[in-house]
Amino acid sequence: MSTRKLKAKETGTRKSPPTETPVQPTPLSTSSPKTSFAEAKLRFDSNHAAATHAECIVPVRGKAHTPMQIRSGSGQPNEEYYKWQFISAIVMSGLYPKDYIGVEVHFPKGNKNSAALQLDGAIFDDAAWVEHYNSYWTSRKSADLEWLNEHLIAVIEFKKGDKEIEKVFTGQVKPAMREKEPASAYVLGVYYDAERLYLFQRKNGSVLRYDESKNQKGLDSKIGDLSLHLPDAYAYMPSMDDLKRRINRPSTLDRSSRGIEALDVITSIASVQIQTAFSDVLRALDKAGLVNQRGYAMLIQTLALKIFDEKRNERSPQKHLDFYITDAEANFKSLSEAPIQKFIARMKAIRQDASSQYRKILKNQDIDWKNPNQIRSMAAVCRAFQDYSFVRSAKSDLYQLVFYNFANSFKRDEAAQFLTPLPVIDFIVKIVNPRDGDTVFDPCCGIGDFLSLAFVNAAAKTPSWQLDDANIYGVDLDENMITLATLNMLLNGDGEAKLFDKPDKGSILSKIEKEDPPKLVELDPVSHRAGNWDDWHDSTELLKFDVVLTNPPFGEDRAFRVKSQADRDIIELYETWHLTRQSSDEDEDDDENRKQGKSKAKSKAKSKGSDSIDLGVVFLENAYRVLKDNGRIGIVLSNSIASINKWAKIREWLMDRMRIVGLFDLPANVFAETGVNTSILIAYKPKEAALNRLKDEGYSVFVRDIHRVGYERRTAKRNVFFNPIFKINENTFEIDVDSAGNPVLDEEFTETLHEFRQWALGQEEALQKLFLRED
Repeated sequence: MSTRKLKAKETGTRKSPPTETPVQPTPLSTSSPKTSFAEAKLRFDSNHAAATHAECIVPVRGKAHTPMQIRSGSGQPNEEYYKWQFISAIVMSGLYPKDYIGVEVHFPKGNKNSAALQLDGAIFDDAAWVEHYNSYWTSRKSADLEWLNEHLIAVIEFKKGDKEIEKVFTGQVKPAMREKEPASAYVLGVYYDAERLYLFQRKNGSVLRYDESKNQKGLDSKIGDLSLHLPDAYAYMPSMDDLKRRINRPSTLDRSSRGIEALDVITSIASVQIQTAFSDVLRALDKAGLVNQRGYAMLIQTLALKIFDEKRNERSPQKHLDFYITDAEANFKSLSEAPIQKFIARMKAIRQDASSQYRKILKNQDIDWKNPNQIRSMAAVCRAFQDYSFVRSAKSDLYQLVFYNFANSFKRDEAAQFLTPLPVIDFIVKIVNPRDGDTVFDPCCGIGDFLSLAFVNAAAKTPSWQLDDANIYGVDLDENMITLATLNMLLNGDGEAKLFDKPDKGSILSKIEKEDPPKLVELDPVSHRAGNWDDWHDSTELLKFDVVLTNPPFGEDRAFRVKSQADRDIIELYETWHLTRQSSDEDEDDDENRKQGKSKAKSKAKSKGSDSIDLGVVFLENAYRVLKDNGRIGIVLSNSIASINKWAKIREWLMDRMRIVGLFDLPANVFAETGVNTSILIAYKPKEAALNRLKDEGYSVFVRDIHRVGYERRTAKRNVFFNPIFKINENTFEIDVDSAGNPVLDEEFTETLHEFRQWALGQEEALQKLFLRED
């Protein structure tokens, strides 16, 4: 393992991974049950751990029933166990009132002499269903049957370990859903097989997955396009209110009277709908000649208006959403037409209301309201996303999708800008564990995913330990990236993050001054040479941070190269530059001595020694120098920095200043574009006496190789995204699910995080307080 050259001691053994996934899905339900489905299910399991029977809490064939046997002769859960587990979960979570649910509900099929359609479970929209059901089977009145058909909203099929999901779907679930009349009526289909949940919907006559992202060909998806290998997370189970909203959705949609709860949740950027939406936007911008800097600015401003509109509606539900466009507005021929002027006035009004809150994004008027091409492009953006909620989805990867699809605007290859996949960011954030009053900084923040996920991860903790997004800071050399990072933080936080753009050298030269409000100041090449950054001739004081999280540019192709005296003045601000020059000279001397037997060869070393340094080393020192005492870092570096002899002095320099906590080697090409082998370094900055004591005692470093990351880079409909790879159970050959019903990614981050936390319990108190404390 290459990182072993940097460690002091390695410890720990592998254990079975806990059943959790790194990033939880966004619920499709807009309701807020008092208890989640997963929690209610676990409560049922706990209450029936040794039970042989379970109470029938809803009618069976329309009647109260004695407790059902839920275990086989050998004591294993049978199909009845999972039936009552599911029913209990949807009732005790508050998703559905028990009065609306029945099991073993039988309907006549076709004429009166046909065999009855036998539903394992059914949900109605009226508690009177049981009276009509029993009345029908007593008197066989067609009026009762018609009433039941009209008020049936969901059918449920239960199994125990049936691996042939496609056979069950085509033979039982789908036919049951199609029995409801008329054929265009909406109905939910539920298949629950030994804790694996599959949700379907029939709308407009087509039977599809409830989670639209699983319909690989959208509304045209056939059986083979429904991702039947993927179960649904329990969080996707709709509530009664959600289901009623879908059922009662008018055929002619009036977008002018909607609230945020009527919008669809984006469950995956890999869904056909979202890929199509972005492709439509890109096509419209291309047609208008706006796949450029101007078009990018328009897109970001328009998305900011959408986010503002949604958040305003959340705060004041009585005000309907204004971010929409009608067909008459979208199909304008001339800007003089009344419908398009109504659209422009509506967008201008949102912008006026948002301008004070979203100052950074809306500071420039990037939309020319009198330019037909720009208005058509804005209309295309509005049309593509008007039916989706960004706020309820709150997915950072939305902005990764924007980044990739407008890459030619960003010129990311020239500027050495690369995205860090979200699973990698999520892992680093959870290891470093920023929370409470921590100040968090990313010195090359890009689109702000480290900062956004730090905020989101802390928000999952108890309220007193959540991050304040006013304590979140970022710098990037590209104004475009900072604009997108601002949008990212607006979506996930309150928009108070301090994000700065500094062209050319970014945070290599510029630091954040401790002022109110904070601002960027440039280091002085004379006063601050070789890391002497805190020595100012005036009252300037640099802001120091509790946490630095970053994935800087690294590798030979993106090294800092001295091309001018100004470049040399800047890089000599770094102590590591001088160390690498010394190391280069010594290596050249050794080579020359071996070849020619000479004692000195510095002149040749200087001519040969490259005037360049890996930017990973530069940002490593940058992170160290802006940390507070006991501040901690999580940084992605080239694997060579942690392993090859060239960087030996840098490793010594680091270990003389920081307590190395963890080293994680990532698989080759984990970032897809770079081709550089990478490592994650985790460390904290003790005071000198404490660090010396730790070094004298010989502290331990947690070291792991990570081989599986749970994703692969894919391209579809001109969109680039990271496609998930799921873990296959070696016994059942099915995708594993966790305790919340989520398909488990084939990754080692979760297991490694669990092992790290176990290992940390045996380390010094300071490390435990920094990396383990949750509440």
